[in-house]
Amino acid sequence: VTKNDTWSFSRDGIDRGWHEMVRTAELTQDTGWLGPQNTLYFRASCYVRSADQLNLTNEYNCKKETGYTGLKNHGATCYMNGLLQSLFHLGDFRRIVYAIEGEEDQDDGDETKSPQLIQALQNVFYKLQTSDQAVNCRELMKSFGWDTTDAFTQHDAQELNRILCDRVEERMKGTPSDGSIKRLFEGEMENYIECIDVDYSSRRNETFYDVQLNIKSERGQEMQNIYESLHDFTSEETLEGDNAYEAEGHGKQRAKKGIRFLRFPPLLNLQLKRFHFDLEKMDMVKLNSRFEFPRKLDLSPFAPDAGKYDLFAVVVHNGDVNSGHYYAHIQPDPDRGWFKFDDETVTPCSEYAAIEDNYGGSDLPVWNYFDRSPTELRNGHAQPRSTPSRSHNAYMLMYIREDARSEILRQPDPKEVNPRMVDRCDRDVRLAEQRRREKVEQQTKIKIKLVHERHLTTMTGFWDHGLIPFEKVYKMGREQLLRDFVEELSVEYDVDMSHIALFVLQYRTSPRQIRFGHMQPNSLFKNHIPQYGGAPHFDLSDPSLTVLMVLSRGYSIQTLRWDREESPSMADNLSQWSDDRAVMLVIKYFCVETKRIVTLGCYYLANSELLIRIVETGWIRERLQPYMDEEKVALVDLADCTWDCYEEFSEREMQARKVKRGVKSEQLYSGDILIWQVAQSAAREVQLDDGIAPVYPIHTVADLCANQVNSVDVTVLLHDSKQPLCVDGMVATGHWGPPGRVVRINEDGDGGRELSPEEAALRLSPADFARAKEMEIKMDFRWNVQHVSRTIYSKFGLTEKPKENALWLFHAPPSCTAEEALNTPSMREQTTLKELQRQLSYLSTTSKRQLTLHVVELTFQPGGTILDKGLCPLCIRFFDDRVREVGSEVIFVPNDGNVQDVLTEAQRHLKPEWGITGSLRALECADSRLHKVYRPDHPVRGLACFCRANIFFHCVRIEADQELTPGQRLIEIFHCDRSSQQAFAQPFLLLVAPGEKSGSIKQRCKAKLQVPDSEFKSWRLVRCSKSGSSRVHLKDEDPWDADVDPRLCLEHVHPNPLNSLSRQSRHNKPLTIKA
Repeated sequence: VTKNDTWSFSRDGIDRGWHEMVRTAELTQDTGWLGPQNTLYFRASCYVRSADQLNLTNEYNCKKETGYTGLKNHGATCYMNGLLQSLFHLGDFRRIVYAIEGEEDQDDGDETKSPQLIQALQNVFYKLQTSDQAVNCRELMKSFGWDTTDAFTQHDAQELNRILCDRVEERMKGTPSDGSIKRLFEGEMENYIECIDVDYSSRRNETFYDVQLNIKSERGQEMQNIYESLHDFTSEETLEGDNAYEAEGHGKQRAKKGIRFLRFPPLLNLQLKRFHFDLEKMDMVKLNSRFEFPRKLDLSPFAPDAGKYDLFAVVVHNGDVNSGHYYAHIQPDPDRGWFKFDDETVTPCSEYAAIEDNYGGSDLPVWNYFDRSPTELRNGHAQPRSTPSRSHNAYMLMYIREDARSEILRQPDPKEVNPRMVDRCDRDVRLAEQRRREKVEQQTKIKIKLVHERHLTTMTGFWDHGLIPFEKVYKMGREQLLRDFVEELSVEYDVDMSHIALFVLQYRTSPRQIRFGHMQPNSLFKNHIPQYGGAPHFDLSDPSLTVLMVLSRGYSIQTLRWDREESPSMADNLSQWSDDRAVMLVIKYFCVETKRIVTLGCYYLANSELLIRIVETGWIRERLQPYMDEEKVALVDLADCTWDCYEEFSEREMQARKVKRGVKSEQLYSGDILIWQVAQSAAREVQLDDGIAPVYPIHTVADLCANQVNSVDVTVLLHDSKQPLCVDGMVATGHWGPPGRVVRINEDGDGGRELSPEEAALRLSPADFARAKEMEIKMDFRWNVQHVSRTIYSKFGLTEKPKENALWLFHAPPSCTAEEALNTPSMREQTTLKELQRQLSYLSTTSKRQLTLHVVELTFQPGGTILDKGLCPLCIRFFDDRVREVGSEVIFVPNDGNVQDVLTEAQRHLKPEWGITGSLRALECADSRLHKVYRPDHPVRGLACFCRANIFFHCVRIEADQELTPGQRLIEIFHCDRSSQQAFAQPFLLLVAPGEKSGSIKQRCKAKLQVPDSEFKSWRLVRCSKSGSSRVHLKDEDPWDADVDPRLCLEHVHPNPLNSLSRQSRHNKPLTIKA
């Protein structure tokens, strides 16, 4: 009878077993269950799969149970948490951090401001020492210069340890604490080469903050423990034969090369190299093999006076090479034992859980004794034949020298070390609590930004709700009646409540406008708060209402005092306001001469009244007079003039209103904006500026709006027609690494912008071509293509010669995009710049972002004009033996000609410095694969690029031809990205022999492309089926043609992918601390 089970032991589940094994009636010697003297024989095995794993309840309090506090995980920051806990519990390191004097940074409430790194680290350590709750690390991450992406990107804990210690050490330079980090973490080793047969040696000392130990040696041998790895680290290599050492004055000599430790630091960091590059898989893998490390480490065999070290911390990685989780086992006090620090959770654990359980290796599941034959049992083969490897194992180890342990672990008193820091940290805690209370208050109260009419009169130009000034901020309860606020304002400004009307800035959905709307006194404030986050004027992170206070006519908008001779009791009663009977309009004035819009204030009137009433009452004259006195608008005789009125319907639209009609007839509502102007009799005449492009006159505010809406800054890049081809970010330069970071310096010498990867790649090209010239030109969306072209001619100083030259316009660099030119014959002559913008998928029509045009000057118009003359324009690109584009030319061949005409024309344009000799061949590529190699008699009309408008991208490749010898074959070899399995770069043709070994082909590819050894070592030769469904990674001894009709590709990493997600993948993003 066999029984098996899995069980998690806990306080409530300390016992586990089975109630039924064998019936008691069968327990006799006759049945065989009982042995001599009525004995029973049991065979049992058990295995702890996860040592000291606890099922904790919500009531568990880390500080109360252990005395220690955890750290919050902000996405994928467990690696940082494990490291910070290890450093924090080093009392000496904590003392060093506390002792650093930081600059006093006044807290201005700006939570977006990045704090200083040292202060943020001090805050985290101080909270870990004093707080009862898990500590937030957002401030520290912000001081690193990290964003949300960094928080969700898991990095290497040891890498962070190095960078963080470097930054702390930099901050301590020139202070009394300078050198403290080195004293704690820095060791020294010696790299030596000693000749065997002559008296000559070379030595170089270097310091280290950590030692990286192999889990698997370079020869493939698995290390069993730390001592084996240290011996492997310090093992000697003999240099002899071709690898002999060049000794100065002695020539080539046999020599011993190795590393010696000179001294170990008081705190020794050991990194176990569990992440390993597998040359078979050509990828990173995690080594989960068993690797033992002792509690007490004797380093005396490895350095003079090294002594013994005690294990202090074990940082564990649980997972694989692509994902996982870090946590730490730490022994802060030898008398209290070990604790497990797993993000927010801190629990006590056994020494076994901290050490032996993290050796790695394979799980040992329980097994059934009776499933094994007697032979297997006798020969010791009872264990399972295959067991899964354990994914959790030690990754970083911290050892403390035995004689320095008490001093290093001694906990510092922050008040003694740095009282100023304690005061600052306590102040930060109080401010954080204050912000927390304010956020809680936001749930019950709302901020009111009070706007007076005089504030509106300071606004100029078109309506922008974000620029409305306000005088004071009040806090009112969300459940409070608006009447309470009116009463408060009445007392504060000494104005009768019945003379006050309030209007709140609100979002209208039909049409979409942000305007002031009336607030009923009996309404609650919460009724005026947008229910959803879609209102553009409402900030959910800092909720507030913008409220306009309008007083009855007769009050001064400047002093808010009654400004008329009659009694205030004669003032209009606004407390009974109803939108059904009256409207409040925001009134502006447009001066045609100065092209200036000023705000006159607010005017309320009955719905039945005519709009011209606003003028007839003299209100506009009264409000406009101060602007004319200050010469902000031109002097106008207002006594006898005709008025036009426009509603500012949106930022892009002005709608004319009839002044002799009523408010209701014109469909005006409270908060609508009216712009008045003196009517103009001049006709609208569009004139050409120097005969180049139209200049649109401004006679009305609608004209001003149209000019502003249609004005656009266009970035124009003038490209050379000889600019090399760039497909998917790849330029045929012969350079196979990333193009690197290049910064373009502006002509005025002020710094510049970082070049795009495509621009940086073009700079590496051996071809002779002019760099693109860039200029920002102000244009108008109403211009047609002809106006745009003439303006570009003028700004770049080019000479327009009709029928002799032409500008080709593109949305992207013409040699980088397959799209056709924008000004093809199929396009109407009156096609506007606005219509060209609408063709862009990445730019909406309402966007104010810049528009970019790419321009090339050629001697003919794009499209079919040349074809009508019986000629075909082609762009031919010359490639040398290294598959580099060394030059290009635009040629013309007869439509009814053949490829030989192309080759003859190409021969005329060859340059000696290109190194292209002998006969030529023409071919075309598509999607980074060979499309076709053409015979000389192939018709031009049969070319894939024939009749293509963008001749720069759809081009013909010209290169030196090769002569075939009997038995040889010319095959295509293309490049393939390892991750996406997509072809990239320029393919090439190679002569191969039947049965030729793959290793030979790889070396010939390397020599042809001149790829450096450091880069080529990661390239692999792959044989693909014609359909691409089958892929075989060829070994050096494999023949290339084992399959029928094979295709060969070189598989390696795309050095410059156009896909921004590939460029900035969160898995490939380097770890940095920008502070």
